[in-house]
This record gives sequence, C-alpha cells and structure tokens, in this order.
Amino acid sequence: MQVSVEKLNDLERRVTVQLPAEQLTKEIQDRLLSLSRRVKVDGFRPGKVPLKLIQRMYGDQVRYEAMSELMEHSLQKALLQEKLQPLGGPKIEPKNLEEGQDLEYCATFEVMPEFELSGLESIKVERPIAEVTEQDIDHLIETLRQQRVIWNVVERPAQDGDRARIDFVGTIDGQEFAGGKAENTPVVLGKMAMLKDFEERLLGLGAGAETEFDLTFPDDYHNQGVAGKTAHFHVKLHAVEEAILPEVDEAFAENFDIKEGGITALRQALRENMERELRDGIKSRIKQQVMRGLLEANEIPLPQVLVQFEIENLARQLQFPADTDEERSRQLKEQLLGAEARRRVALGLLISRLADAHEIKVDEQRLQDHLQALAATYQEPEEVLRWYQQTPRMLDNVRALVLEDQIVDWLLERAQVADKSSTFSEVMNPSKQPVEPAVQELSE
Repeated sequence: MQVSVEKLNDLERRVTVQLPAEQLTKEIQDRLLSLSRRVKVDGFRPGKVPLKLIQRMYGDQVRYEAMSELMEHSLQKALLQEKLQPLGGPKIEPKNLEEGQDLEYCATFEVMPEFELSGLESIKVERPIAEVTEQDIDHLIETLRQQRVIWNVVERPAQDGDRARIDFVGTIDGQEFAGGKAENTPVVLGKMAMLKDFEERLLGLGAGAETEFDLTFPDDYHNQGVAGKTAHFHVKLHAVEEAILPEVDEAFAENFDIKEGGITALRQALRENMERELRDGIKSRIKQQVMRGLLEANEIPLPQVLVQFEIENLARQLQFPADTDEERSRQLKEQLLGAEARRRVALGLLISRLADAHEIKVDEQRLQDHLQALAATYQEPEEVLRWYQQTPRMLDNVRALVLEDQIVDWLLERAQVADKSSTFSEVMNPSKQPVEPAVQELSE
C-alpha cells in the first residue's frame, strides 16, 4: 500500500492511497469462491456451481463490494500510519478503478487546527462593583405595580399616562402603507410606544373625537419604506382610560406568596432575588469580556465541518423553518447564524486547548454545587438532581458550563482586571438603548 498526504490549506488534507491490483483481484476471487459455495442456481447441486457462472452473474456486485471494503480498511490504516484524525466523514474520490490495474483513490477531509495560545495576559476586564439599593427595590416594586394596573374608563380629555383606544389610518400620497392602520388599538400616552408626534396629537382629545394630521417619519426610521416620508393620519378615539395602581400594602405582598411580614418581608424577598440576579449579572459580564478577549487574542482557522454542524445545531434550537430549496435555506442560515456559530466553535477549540495545555479538569465539588443551585430553583430539587444524573447529555452540558467557569477564573488570574463602580440597572441592562417606536408594532 502506497500513501501520500497533500496539505490543501491550514486544515484540509488529501490522502492518496494506492493498492496493488493483485490485492483487489485476490479479494474478488475469494468472495466469488465463497459465494459459489452458498448460492443456489437451478440445475446445479449446492457448492457445484461453476466459478465462471458465478462471476458472470455476480461479478460486478462482488467487485464493487470488494473495492468498497478495501478502500474503507486501507483508509483506516493510512490515517493511523500518517497520524491523521479526520473531522467528519472523508470525501472519497476513486482515481483508478480499471480492472487489472492498481486501485487508487483520494480521501479529502479537515483536521483539527494546530495552534498555541497567546495574549492571555493582554486580556482586559472591567469588573462591575455594584449593590442593590433601597431605590432599586422601590423601582422594582413600582414596576410590579405597573404590571398589575387596572384601566378605568373616564369621561375627560386624554392626558399624559392615560390609555387611549383608537382607530387610525395612515396614507402616503393617498395610498395606505404596511403598519399604518389599526382598529381599537391601545396607546399609553407618554410611553412612546408610537412616535412622539403621533402620541402628542392625542392629548386633550375625548371619547368620540376625531382628528387628522400630517406626520413626517425620521430619516433613520427602521422601516426604510416610509423613512423620511410624510404620512397623513386620520384618527378616531373610542375611549380614554385612567391607570389605577394597586396600593403597596399587605394585600399587594400576598400576590407574591408573602403570607407573613407584609411589605417588609416582600422587600426582603425582592432584595434576595435581586442580589442573586446581580451576582449572576456581574459573573456574566466578566465572562463575556474574558471570552471576547480570548477570541481577540487568538485568531485560529476554523474547520468548516464544525461550523456547519453548529449552524445546524442552532437552527434546530431556534426551530428554523424548513425550506424545500436547500441552497436558499443554507444561505439564510449562514447569514443569520454563521457568525454566532463561528464564535462558538472558536471558543470551544480555545477552551479545549487551554484545558488540555494546563490540565484544567472539572472540579467535581463545583459541579455538584452548580447542580444544587440549579435544582434549588424548582419545587422538587431532589427530582431535578436525579433527572440530571440519569440524563448524561444534559449532565455533560452542565459539566461544560462548569469547566468554562473554571477557565474564566484561571484567565482572570492572568488578565488585566480593573474594578468599575456601577449600579444594579447598569449591570442588568448593559445594552439598553432607546428604540425608535413603530406604528406597525402597535397595530399587531
């Protein structure tokens, strides 16, 4: 057997294998002989069928089976000989299948990238320093009150904070446009769920009132079909509703399963939950920075077979819709999921290499603590723990998360870490930015 290896790029390899014709001929003959002893042919006793007849009847099939098995076995030996570990199934391309000549074929595949980790000491991390304040708890209680608001119809003009129920129709150059029409839709004035100029036109109007006005959409409006254009709106107001918020008292506390202690106990329960969320939020912020720094410091080639596998994995998780056009589906998945898939593959390779290089293994006690914390959020923790222990795939997922946490801790010891004063709100909503509201969103 002759074997040659060609490096097509950083990760792709082409292995060419050549087997002597005698080896293939012997394999075919052995198979035909074995078949002649077992096959039944009319007019011949078992085991007495002429070999030439067997060859005429089954020769092509036997030759195909012999070549397939020889290629499979020889490829395994060649990969072992050359110390190659393919990612995914190799693509086999026969080069010479002529009878009486040497059997030759190529196998093309990707291998794991070879790289050394670098730049670990250059990773920069800002560690948020924050605590839950009484004002944070007040804000949360106010949010909980808003979630339990009762809207009462009032006979007066609409004012800021009221909810107006309206019909509206918008036209541009006399034509209706997508999202520019709705019936009996609720609009809370001042919340800016719709454009500010639109909501301000409703102030001072009472039930039964109708109004018309022109409104120009911003140039950077998210719907480019109407951005920068002027629309004419006709609006009819059906009702004005006033918000009635619940009192913060013992009855309010009971809504949150606080049986004793009233508002004091509620505030304490909220504080404990918020402090746990804050700890998790800080941990998440730090982990994001560490992983981003690790990626930026180590650009590595990514096996496409792993990227494609991760794209399909993400598509399944997101219940990506099926498409009969496979090429269109592939392109759409690449457009929507490709970047995240590449990030995950790169991080997986980097973390695996770092763990191997520095012999970082999952701390079993830390794993159990993590499982206990997960189970504690359910009504029957013991059942949850038993489920994880009996579900290897899910337990492996938790082990991977724990290993990631250990890797983050290891990197933090070497990274450039600076503490930064922060607040509960900043930690929990790091990317919260004002969003230009849409007329269409309210009409749905």
